[in-house]
Amino acid sequence: MDDLIVGLLRHRGAVLESNPLAIGTPSIRPLGRISEPPIGLNNGPARLHTNVWHAPDGWTILDRVELDRWIVDAIVGQHWILSERPLSQNLRLPEKLGVEIEIWGPDQLSNWLGEAILSGEVNASVSSLNDIDERRESRDVEEIRLESAWFESIKDDLCTMSPMVNLESWIERNPIGNNVRPTAVLVEARIWSVLGMLRGPESNTERAWWGILESPIFETFEILQDPVFLSHRPDLRVIPPLTWMDENIVLENISRVTETRKTFSPDSLSSVRIHGTWSLDPSSTEVESVTVLVPAWIMEIPNSSNNILNAVTGNLHPFTGTIR
Repeated sequence: MDDLIVGLLRHRGAVLESNPLAIGTPSIRPLGRISEPPIGLNNGPARLHTNVWHAPDGWTILDRVELDRWIVDAIVGQHWILSERPLSQNLRLPEKLGVEIEIWGPDQLSNWLGEAILSGEVNASVSSLNDIDERRESRDVEEIRLESAWFESIKDDLCTMSPMVNLESWIERNPIGNNVRPTAVLVEARIWSVLGMLRGPESNTERAWWGILESPIFETFEILQDPVFLSHRPDLRVIPPLTWMDENIVLENISRVTETRKTFSPDSLSSVRIHGTWSLDPSSTEVESVTVLVPAWIMEIPNSSNNILNAVTGNLHPFTGTIR
């Protein structure tokens, strides 16, 4: 899809130059900066010096949380994001001084591409199956490289996830008792890098990668979406789990959380898309793990049982360990 968008803009006379200052995220990636605007688009988002971005198809919607992460490194100027993923309802765009954003959701994007196909600007002829497979594999490898970039960046250090919860606001919204005494701590967890083949109906396959967080203290085993890490490690007490999951249990949980419902075409020449269950092929799976630290607060209440608050998710869990 990257090549299709860039190709269509160039066909309409646009010139896109690379912009080394455009960092993006694994799921919102830069296509270039317009140094010569295209014809058409009714003086729309493709203006001079506009930075063009692409949010590829994925499992989740494009929401405010993801845009907040993207805008942290967004440079001053105009930005045009073309998203294959549905936008969250009543999406409110983040604000940053000097940054202007326009987002096209999948409906606008497909209408634009559809008009280009009907006008003959895009050749809609069917390629050979080998060409399609080669392009798909190349695209999958590149997407996996981008998606897993954050995991590769933390492999050599003991990194700390960034807290997302404001403690005072959380206590106001979630009264759990009087005289709460919070103690900031770091909780040991593991992130699993999982690479393998998803197999769906009608012998459909798709190469995929996941980053999965295992946290025995929080009793969680879940897929991470673009996690944020601190540039330093806070000087706090570290709480290790009593035990880690056995390898066979880890593999069972990986199979469970990676199973998904996806659309597929029952015929290579068909435009019909239907839903089916896609499961990870164990024989294709490659896994490795790295230890990370998750910020938290132990919530001590006199004459009551203690809890621990995950400072990333805002979820409260029982805590049976010692406070000091």
